[in-house]
Amino acid sequence: MKLKRITFEEETRLRYEFHIEMTGRNRFLYTLIAKFIGEYRPGSQGAPDAHFIRGITQTALEIWNPGALILDLRELSYVWGDEMDLVLDTGTNQGVPLAIVGSELCLPAIGTLVHGINSKQPATDLDHIFENIEEAWQYIRKKT
Repeated sequence: MKLKRITFEEETRLRYEFHIEMTGRNRFLYTLIAKFIGEYRPGSQGAPDAHFIRGITQTALEIWNPGALILDLRELSYVWGDEMDLVLDTGTNQGVPLAIVGSELCLPAIGTLVHGINSKQPATDLDHIFENIEEAWQYIRKKT
């Protein structure tokens, strides 16, 4: 048998942080905040980045079993790549309410991904995408 050691760090340069927002009515209603930092590679090169974000967040959801999820993409640079679709519905297959918060680093490209390549419609026109983490959290609070 021939083994090769592999690591997440070899697949992506993205960094991440997790936080639990602790003011839920009980420990099952806490909100997990998954923050991703770095440069999402463009086009199909970004597929490993998307799979990493989704996979590591799905793992965190399994471990901490929160009542809701906020994806904090404010420090993630994203210019294009269809695999980002995988990221934008993370947790929804588990019935976890989701809010996404972004910035000028990623929201323009997310807008064209969700509304169409020629669209000028902002990503924040969707009810669960925000530019402000406080607004995302208020949205989540209404869902839990």
